[in-house]
Amino acid sequence: MKLKVLKQIKLFSKLRAGALYYALFISFVVVALISMLILYTYIHNSYIDRQVIQEQVLANVKSGINLVCKNPELVAYNATEEISLFGNDYDLVQLNKKHWGVYDLIFAKSQRRSYKAEKIALLGDHLGKKEDIALYLSDKRKYLSISGNTLLKGSCYLPKLGIKRAYIEGQGYQNDKLVYGTIQQSNSELPALNPEKIKYLEELINKNISKQDSVIQLDASIARSKLFNSFNSKPLIIYSDQVARLSQLNAEGNIILKFDNEISIGADCDLKDVIIIAPTVFFEDGFSGQVQVIASESIQVGNSCKFEYPSFLGLLKSKDEVKGSITFGKSSILAGGMLLYVITTNEKTSLKLNIEELAKIYGTVYCNGFVQLKGSILGSLYCEGFTLKTTASLYENHLLNATVDYSKLPSDFIGVNLVGEPVNEKIIKWVE
Repeated sequence: MKLKVLKQIKLFSKLRAGALYYALFISFVVVALISMLILYTYIHNSYIDRQVIQEQVLANVKSGINLVCKNPELVAYNATEEISLFGNDYDLVQLNKKHWGVYDLIFAKSQRRSYKAEKIALLGDHLGKKEDIALYLSDKRKYLSISGNTLLKGSCYLPKLGIKRAYIEGQGYQNDKLVYGTIQQSNSELPALNPEKIKYLEELINKNISKQDSVIQLDASIARSKLFNSFNSKPLIIYSDQVARLSQLNAEGNIILKFDNEISIGADCDLKDVIIIAPTVFFEDGFSGQVQVIASESIQVGNSCKFEYPSFLGLLKSKDEVKGSITFGKSSILAGGMLLYVITTNEKTSLKLNIEELAKIYGTVYCNGFVQLKGSILGSLYCEGFTLKTTASLYENHLLNATVDYSKLPSDFIGVNLVGEPVNEKIIKWVE
């Protein structure tokens, strides 16, 4: 009997020991699971914290750029400002503004702990929010005469003598109204341009290359290569005093193509975001690209060319001594803006803009000279007067089958603010 009891006691002891091991094992598993859960929660929360900080830093950068858009005077050109968005050290944004042709570049940086964010935005003016000026024709004490299927739609500032129908080239005026919009009296001079932007464009066209510039001499190998330069770097200047024709060049970004002589741009060139500076620039038929051109003598655009948004063609002269002109070929399209401007003018200005049939320009066109308009301007036109040359005669201040229609400008169009200071800048696109 005692032996049986002893065996039972031993068996019970073994069972208790086994249960203890089992309980310890279960406890270990539970502790491991809890530890893993705590570790997972910690890592997950840390990841969320990092994501929140990263998103906040990026949001600060975008908020800083939007702040400058609404308050352009907040940051001066070529100056750096550090702004606290919400009055604390966690939301500091460093902002810098620079010219890039007629547009602006905003550089924004923000940092919190070890997290950084940088963005570069190309800015223009939200033309859809401005007054719907279709035509501003300065008052030179002459009528504006219109014939054929001419369409003026939007606010029109016209000479005191006004507007009238005319019968030329066998065509009378075909529409019901002379102006589809309001008519107001213009002044003898065009509205003043943005002086700071004009000063920059003058400096750009007269720019002398220095040792501080990043310069590449254009040769055959460069002309047929692919080039990219970040806007975080200094502008890359590709220079030539000899090349007469450019072909097969693929260039994008913070690049200035500078030529001392007349340059012809082939249709096989692929150009994006670049600035072209030369006395005379000729674009061959079928060219397509996104460029800004600043010339001092003439710009000639062939037929069926396409200047993608946001592009710009500008002719600037310091004195009205040598003739200057822009010719925009048949069926060509420009989205952005156009400028013909001479600082010192006289009553017989020699600046001339010729827009051929089926050509379309989206944005603002400003010419303190004369315009021959056979195509369409979908936006605003500012000019001193019109000319119309036909096989039979030469007419002054006449429009035949021409269109100036502000209503066709997209409501969200971000273009060039040539007149006055920028008041409502918007982001055109992000650049690298």
